[in-house]
Amino acid sequence: MTAWIADVLVLVGLAVMTLGVYGILRFPDVYTRLHASGKASFLGVSVLLVAGTIGGGPSAAARVVLIVVLLALTTPVAAHAIAQAAYHRREPMRAPGAIDESGNCPGAATPPRHGSPGA
Repeated sequence: MTAWIADVLVLVGLAVMTLGVYGILRFPDVYTRLHASGKASFLGVSVLLVAGTIGGGPSAAARVVLIVVLLALTTPVAAHAIAQAAYHRREPMRAPGAIDESGNCPGAATPPRHGSPGA
């Protein structure tokens, strides 16, 4: 019975990763592609690791838990760093209805304010 559960989890993990790759190819800009790649890498790999633990036995359970925790901590940080780099390079948001709510674009030459030392 556990072999069936492991097989189903492998198929689910592969489906999640395949949908993530489709999202990377289909989405219009860096920011939305990051969403697809982050979900695919974390959820897909985590499900595959759980399937390996179920199919392989409990001896690897501690390692799988550690790997999943590390993925949960590092995947969002990496996606945020990539998004910040894209934002600093002024990559446009091409998704329909996307709004830059920051109010400024980094690196943009802004005129000095009246009364500031640079004026």
